[in-house]
Amino acid sequence: MTGISAGSLTEGLHTILKRIEAKPRKIVETAVQSMLQKLFQLTLSQPAFQNIPGPAPIFPIGNVLELQKGKPIWQVLGEYGQQYGGLSLFWIFGRPSLVLNDPDFLQQVLLTTQQQTGANTSKHRASQADFYKDLPRKALRPILTDSHPFVAKDAGPKWQHLVKNNPFNMTYFREWLETQVQPLQAFVETRAEELVKQSEGEMLPAYDVIQKLAFDGFSLATVGQVFPDPVFEQFNTLCTTGTDRMNRSSIASWMIPENPKGKPYKEVSRQWFSLFGEVVEKAQAKPSGGSLLDWVLTRGGSAFTPEQMRNFCAGVYPGGAVSAPSGITSTLHLLFQHPQELSALQQDLEALFRDPLTLERLENCVAVEQVLRESLRLWPPVPFFTRNTVCDRTIHLDGQAIPANTQIFITNWFLQRLSPHWQESESFKPERWDANTLVENDYGSDYFFPFGRGERACIGQDFAKFFMRLTLATLLAKVEVQFGNHPHDQEFYFGVSVPRQLKARFVLRES
Repeated sequence: MTGISAGSLTEGLHTILKRIEAKPRKIVETAVQSMLQKLFQLTLSQPAFQNIPGPAPIFPIGNVLELQKGKPIWQVLGEYGQQYGGLSLFWIFGRPSLVLNDPDFLQQVLLTTQQQTGANTSKHRASQADFYKDLPRKALRPILTDSHPFVAKDAGPKWQHLVKNNPFNMTYFREWLETQVQPLQAFVETRAEELVKQSEGEMLPAYDVIQKLAFDGFSLATVGQVFPDPVFEQFNTLCTTGTDRMNRSSIASWMIPENPKGKPYKEVSRQWFSLFGEVVEKAQAKPSGGSLLDWVLTRGGSAFTPEQMRNFCAGVYPGGAVSAPSGITSTLHLLFQHPQELSALQQDLEALFRDPLTLERLENCVAVEQVLRESLRLWPPVPFFTRNTVCDRTIHLDGQAIPANTQIFITNWFLQRLSPHWQESESFKPERWDANTLVENDYGSDYFFPFGRGERACIGQDFAKFFMRLTLATLLAKVEVQFGNHPHDQEFYFGVSVPRQLKARFVLRES
């Protein structure tokens, strides 16, 4: 069946059903579905997965139709947690995939063996060493290089070297971060005034303009300059290629080459990395600015080669300049939908900005943190990620034997949004984050992990959280962000869910 796509099979089934008379259609549809389910069991099912619950697959596409019912895949996978529990099974054609919606399972997959010691440890308990990254590593090659910790298959020596020498991991990172508060605050205020003028005539695509703000802000902080607009366009061209590769590779990894082909992509990629090669070369010649690159070059601590440093600078954007603006946009929209919460936050912001802003005062602004965490809980920018079991042996989860090289989907959608752990879990309630909740549900905990969990969580998350806090506080103190009536739908873009359909107008607040 290698020549048949999910789309053509779906279209063929719909065509057949349209030709059936309306009255007996349901009966015939049920009979056909039952027949295809039995055929799948006879030809494609595997004994190793017989005891794992999940939706019934149909021949030959498995549960592909189940995943195309108008909901994003992460919502479907999260709902499996409600229907089938913490471990469930679905099929992409003849390929089995497991879904984890249980905190204990996630600990085994994402945390180290040392972090798992305790009374419930047994010889059948899995550990991080039993899993590796597969699908996204290959798919996101348009912009992620071997210098990025994300692309390492496991937490072995290569990954450890990349993490140890990453500029976000330097001992002076927080000291540098303190120096970024004032320049980034001024940058966001200026950009806010520009957005006010731009939206006087018509509403703006909210995510797009916030993404441009984040891209430029990241550039200013990490390499000390704001690039011309064509550089931002190059970035999104690379992201679009990566998105297409991820969509195709989710069906079968062989559908994408190891490296993207085509002259347009290759030229954009060449220009992108050439630009950051020049940035690093100039900084090495005169590292006198206040960017993170300048700090690393003057203070040391990293054994990165010039090429690896170039790749770090180029690799700051793929995660942060897609996911951070998603989180910022979602937060602004939720506050617009809840004016009482917005009004309460703005009162706290007036007190926050009475004195010059510092990193400590920003981090200690409970109202900003409550709003941000509640938004990331409901609309995590990265709502799912994947692992594979190792290729050379069977591993065990909760006594269930999992064959080698089985694909695993991990979603925070159920644990953060649908789980009974949270009262009124689908409601926007920033006040739920009282002192105890902040401690018990810290970033990377069982029921709140918008940046991932364990050692391989997002290496740039401290900068991303800082940037989101600062941008939200500065924007909301300066402007009113008014949204249209578009629903808060999310679409998949470079491994991130983004609210691209939202439109917004920026209006200066009365002082």
